[in-house]
Amino acid sequence: MPTIYEELTAAGVECSNWQSDLYFPATDQTRTILKNHPNQTRSTFRSNIDGRMMYECPFAFDPFWNARNPATVKK
Repeated sequence: MPTIYEELTAAGVECSNWQSDLYFPATDQTRTILKNHPNQTRSTFRSNIDGRMMYECPFAFDPFWNARNPATVKK
């Protein structure tokens, strides 16, 4: 099963991060993707930059972890 980051990027969702935490807009599309990951911790917040509602998923930004342990990168 793909990670939440993999699903979001495959769907073309704009993602950002702070270290290992993943941020992305709260939309109908992303809510549907989140349903595939019921155990993923998440919270919402309003962006100070543009006022959009956003999700934060701690520890879910795959590139952070892949850089720390290249052996775990899916090929």
